[in-house]
Amino acid sequence: MNKNKDIIYTYLIFISVFLIFLDAYEIFSIPVTWIGLSLLVPVSLYEIKNTLWHKYSKFVYLFSIVFMIPDIFSILTENHSTSDYVYILLRYYNIFSFVVVLFFCIYYFQQTDLQYFFNKLKKFIYFYSLITIYIFIAQIFDFYEPLRNRSNTTLFEGSIQSIFWLSQPHRAMGTFREPVFLVTFFLPLVLVYLYRERKNTLTLSILAGMALGLTRSDYVRIFVLVIFIYLIINFVIKKEIMLTTLTLLFSIILFSSFGVLECNLNPDSFECKDYSEDVEKINNSGKLKIKTNSTNPVTELDSDRLNVINYFLNSLNNVSPRGIGNVNEAYQDYSSEQIGEKMYLTNRTLPRYLLTRYSTQNFGTGNYSLIEYEPNVQNLLVFYTQGFGVIFPVLLYLYFINLLMIKKLDLGTVFFSIIILLIFVSPIEEVNSYYALIIGLSYSLFISKKELNEKV
Repeated sequence: MNKNKDIIYTYLIFISVFLIFLDAYEIFSIPVTWIGLSLLVPVSLYEIKNTLWHKYSKFVYLFSIVFMIPDIFSILTENHSTSDYVYILLRYYNIFSFVVVLFFCIYYFQQTDLQYFFNKLKKFIYFYSLITIYIFIAQIFDFYEPLRNRSNTTLFEGSIQSIFWLSQPHRAMGTFREPVFLVTFFLPLVLVYLYRERKNTLTLSILAGMALGLTRSDYVRIFVLVIFIYLIINFVIKKEIMLTTLTLLFSIILFSSFGVLECNLNPDSFECKDYSEDVEKINNSGKLKIKTNSTNPVTELDSDRLNVINYFLNSLNNVSPRGIGNVNEAYQDYSSEQIGEKMYLTNRTLPRYLLTRYSTQNFGTGNYSLIEYEPNVQNLLVFYTQGFGVIFPVLLYLYFINLLMIKKLDLGTVFFSIIILLIFVSPIEEVNSYYALIIGLSYSLFISKKELNEKV
């Protein structure tokens, strides 16, 4: 790859990543993150002849046909609306973009000057960490923040994004719609960078750890525990202390363990004015209130994640491929079964109770929104296993068995597996071109071991 093309592709990747990180914004009803996810597809198709596509194309075509059979059968035998067809098409586009961008990234990171790429990555991590910290402060003290114009991630379509917690500490969300989304996309980049670049990065570790810790996400704290165990194993085997990564973990723990209420710091903020009585109760002592995560253990999952796990376990006795267009509908049926029973009993015994209208809230008999809106399973493994059947986890299992047989089981392979695990248990239920970028970079560093430092 010539130098000019190398530079162009490097900048294109970081423009794509920056747009992907603008999850909270849209242009003409098109989410900016979708634009970023699509930006690498044309160049990946242009370079596909130089990749390993020719070696694996037959396998890709074969498995594509096998995976598509359930959805083809569903389309031919069931009535679908136009929105259903668009939904299915977008799901397969995500898979297509993941595959072609993955081939490109493995090729690109084997050909490019990794030092030049990592220099740019360092600047991006600094920049985004500072942006996240600034937005966290801005939301509390009503400083300027770009208008968040994309609808939120709840079942109530069209409602504005929630950036305010009345009785809970404020949480960092950066340019994403949810704090956990920030962790999902930002943490892999930080981990990969610190694993390779271990010198003169303590300031970066602290800033990135602060940005990630302020999300107060259980998801990030779980992976802090996983990575800490890895660092212990690394020390036992190599007698090496990965100081920068360790600094990152301690920074995350520190800033995620303590939090302050927005209405305690700035009782005159725009949001707090709507809850004057509650704010007065919060601040009646006149002291700054600091809340900890001590009452919320890192191993405790929220109800949404527990519902998905229970749904998945209950369906294991019949993991037949249902097509990715029907996964969320099946989860909705499972989740709303008890709600339907409660609705029936309420209508029979307390019909006057239903005369009260709740436009955006659920009331005593349960989560009624599940009757109208399909919830996401928010888990990649569950989504594709339910959509494609048992063949999906089997293929994953065979891939890792093949990896362990061909490649030596070393610390690099283990770290690569942690990155894959981080992706597969994230709340994003589909693969996409960003995941392809992360996996392609990680594969080149930890499996192919392209231009690694001697200490790695």
